[in-house]
Amino acid sequence: MEDGAQPCAVGVVGAGIVGVALAFLLSRRGFVVTLLDRDAPGRAGPSFGNAGHIAGSEIFPISSPGILGTAIRMLVDPNAPLKIDPFYAPRLAPWLYRFYLSGRQRAYQKATEALTLLSAKALRSTKALLAEAGLGNMVRHAPALYLYESRHSLESAIPNWRAKLEHGHSFTVIADRRDLAELEPSLSREFVGAILSDDWGAVTDPYDVVTNLFQAAIGSGVEYRRASVEEIHPAEHIITVKGEGQAFSFDKIVIACGANTPLLARQIGDHLPIEAEGGYNYTYPASGLELNHPLILADRGIAATSLSCGLRVGGLAVFAGLNSEPKQAYFDRIEKIAERTFPHLCTQGGKPWSGLRPSTPDSVPVISRSARAKGIFYSAGHGHCGLSWAAASAEIMLELLRGNQQAGQPFAIDRFERPG
Repeated sequence: MEDGAQPCAVGVVGAGIVGVALAFLLSRRGFVVTLLDRDAPGRAGPSFGNAGHIAGSEIFPISSPGILGTAIRMLVDPNAPLKIDPFYAPRLAPWLYRFYLSGRQRAYQKATEALTLLSAKALRSTKALLAEAGLGNMVRHAPALYLYESRHSLESAIPNWRAKLEHGHSFTVIADRRDLAELEPSLSREFVGAILSDDWGAVTDPYDVVTNLFQAAIGSGVEYRRASVEEIHPAEHIITVKGEGQAFSFDKIVIACGANTPLLARQIGDHLPIEAEGGYNYTYPASGLELNHPLILADRGIAATSLSCGLRVGGLAVFAGLNSEPKQAYFDRIEKIAERTFPHLCTQGGKPWSGLRPSTPDSVPVISRSARAKGIFYSAGHGHCGLSWAAASAEIMLELLRGNQQAGQPFAIDRFERPG
């Protein structure tokens, strides 16, 4: 801020981890911040029930060269993690086409470059943000174990890990069952090997992180309004936000409400191809187990983590729309995988949860100013990595709000061409 200038008033729409991290950072850097959400902070969406991982080596987009054949095989395999509701498939088709195009070599390379920028900062930025909030004890460096059920799947993964090594992400191959058993004694012996990825972290509990960070934001001067934002009216020097009979005015606003972001973006004329991707998990508060690492069951699309609230096991990628209801069959599948993975797991008191991840076709979030209206910005589409990238995204948005448009170029909304 220039000397004598009035502090910039910023509205942040969305009180998940992305919005709360941004609100806290902006308030600490001199902005006047109001946080708006229809739900209590961290209660809705994946900020409540994610795996608690800080994924520092996740630099490759999901859509990659050859993805079409892989996706078809997964869709016909009842045990694969990808599910598409057949009734929703026609509406999903434009997103799926973009997803396919994102796997072409040039687009894949651009997406990899963008994700590399975020992932390189993931753990460092998260630690710095939480330390500034007095919450440094809630995050730790924790190398992740990627588990493989066959020699073929382990060997097939090695080239991908070597490519990550070229980007600076070290790894260790665990090719002996006995070595794997020493690292994680509670695991089933069906896993033949693993990859240990060093550039990872974990939090004590993702819901605790977002709620404590919210309290730190309030203590730093952020104003919180529990309101459902229904209308956004941009003007030359002011943005008016309306909802539930209330109206708020800001110099700038950042829309960071996850899978709901496209609904508000349409009012402004922006097109955000963000789809709601369902995820499912169980948390076992009396599991009787304590994992030494965050775990990724690479052949099943499942993650497992020891959190302060218990052992959490979950995953899947279910595309059924923003208003879809959870399906018991998917919960049952998660529980069967958990029991098979951990033979001595105590499932008593297990708590099911599902939420909607905001996913873009190229796996790259939108951290950008609006293409249509001055003073409006977006931070959404973080997919599986909202917790991982929230702090780094907040740093990028801070620069955008200060006028440095180059800071967000790899994440800009203009990479999506408006259909039709």
